[in-house]
Amino acid sequence: AREEVVRSSKLVPRLQDAAVRPAMLRSLTQRLAACAFKAKTATAGIATVAASRSSTTTQAARPARRGSRAAKVAVAIALPLLGAGVYVWSDPGLRRSAIFWSRAGPMYLHYRIVEKMVAGKPEAERDAAFQKLHDVYAKEALRLILDLRGYYVKVGQVGSTRADFLPKEYIDALSTLQDDVPPEKPEKIRQMIEHSYGRPLDTVFSYFEETPLGAASIGQVHRAKLLDGRDVVVKVKYPNAESMFHSDLSTLISFCELAQPEQAPFLRELQKQLAIEFDYNSEAAAQRIMKDNMAVFKEVKVPEPFEEFCNRDVLVMEFLPGIKLVAGIQEHFKAIAALKNQDFKEMQAEFERLLKEGRELPRGPGKLKMQAIIAWTDLKTACWNSLAASYNYTLGWFLSNVQYAKRVPLLNIAEIMELVVRVHAHQVFVDGYFNADPHPGNLLLMPDGRLGLIDFGQVRRMSLDERVLLARAIIALADGDLEQAATLHHEMGFSTKRMDRHVAAKAMQIALDRDDREVCEGLNLQQYFEKLGKMDPMVDSARPSFMMVGRMSVLLRGLGTHLGYPLQMATLWRPYAERCLQQQQHLKQ
Repeated sequence: AREEVVRSSKLVPRLQDAAVRPAMLRSLTQRLAACAFKAKTATAGIATVAASRSSTTTQAARPARRGSRAAKVAVAIALPLLGAGVYVWSDPGLRRSAIFWSRAGPMYLHYRIVEKMVAGKPEAERDAAFQKLHDVYAKEALRLILDLRGYYVKVGQVGSTRADFLPKEYIDALSTLQDDVPPEKPEKIRQMIEHSYGRPLDTVFSYFEETPLGAASIGQVHRAKLLDGRDVVVKVKYPNAESMFHSDLSTLISFCELAQPEQAPFLRELQKQLAIEFDYNSEAAAQRIMKDNMAVFKEVKVPEPFEEFCNRDVLVMEFLPGIKLVAGIQEHFKAIAALKNQDFKEMQAEFERLLKEGRELPRGPGKLKMQAIIAWTDLKTACWNSLAASYNYTLGWFLSNVQYAKRVPLLNIAEIMELVVRVHAHQVFVDGYFNADPHPGNLLLMPDGRLGLIDFGQVRRMSLDERVLLARAIIALADGDLEQAATLHHEMGFSTKRMDRHVAAKAMQIALDRDDREVCEGLNLQQYFEKLGKMDPMVDSARPSFMMVGRMSVLLRGLGTHLGYPLQMATLWRPYAERCLQQQQHLKQ
């Protein structure tokens, strides 16, 4: 048996070839079956010999018979397991699923066991028990995501914006995924681009920066220059990204069916809807439409796609100068801490403590107040630098110079959030063409003050009838009319096992308005989802467009919470919803 296993293991590399895999697996199965038969025959022979011995050795033969039975059982168990292991490891999707379950499963079980053990104990004791798990598993979760990459990166990116949902340790670990996903090697990226174009790289680009601007779940982005001198960004899709995505999402659906079954319908619908993200030709066309639609906003810039250089695996677009919104906001809060003579980490810890306790967060200053603060700090900086220049060019010739002050990198976050909300409301209710993936990594702060919008792989359309139904739901939520919200929940296509109206109303609030402690009855979002699922589990999801608008709403609210500006989407979107209904009435007339 040992010799057969060694021979069979030599076949494993050849199983990577999809063309020969079925035949190879049949051959391997036959050889393992033959091995099992040989082992069975050999152990039977041992038993026969032992039985034929004289009566004086009968008692000595009994251990041999017991040993033969144990050997048969061991062979019967080991060989199928070996065959299954070889098959799983030869298939990339199954291998990734096995890795996920073997590492995420024990983490989830450990949390559940501790949850049962500390139930009913003092809060301090419960927090201490979970803190030990957070310290260990936050880094392990990040390692698992970075090892598997694919769709797991996108899940981590979304999770990193929900400080009201995940513990601080997880937020700190997952925040690196917004901009620091390890990229592929330069030579591999070059090969991908040349294979996609069918010609050398230098026949398309006069310059190509090998160090990427960023890497994400399905590809990475490089700066380059076309032969005509235009500065561009080149987005390159990873090989097997699409098959990995479907495999990863299937694994996550299976995991959710065990851990959070109320989330599974949404993930199943998401799996159907995200196919466009893997065709960069479609994304370029969507970006062109979005650029035309967003021309009404002077404060916004969408990069122009250069369709003649785009194909299914490569997307070339105009380069936008600027920094990621995440990086700009980090510097903003550091500057705020310095102005308050407060340690930045202490300020972060206080913010996270308030989130954890479910207490009301201190809102940042409003748009006008922040404009005044920025103007005042800029004036102080300018005055100081004027005095410093006067001194340095007079007495400074003879004495030591005075250092000039640097401009404090403050942002008007209230203004930024207001713009982000307006832009996406316009996309939904006016254009009926919206980006369902507005996470912080897709927003740029440009030097001229404009907001750059990038990444349009998850753009969706909404018909006027769908927009009208959504508008009615938004107005009902803004008015606090939960009975009407429950009715519209069913009209949108959602259905639950018992059609409980309380569950329907709460689901609408969480999807389209807010998910704070008041809505979630003192629980965090995960716990409340579990509670709703036990009361009345979801059995069918809504029309895809409504699912994706809900996803957009959740991401925007996560961004607002992350920045200290919690959003009530129904209140903010109400004016757009009312105009949408007026538009419908006008068309009817």
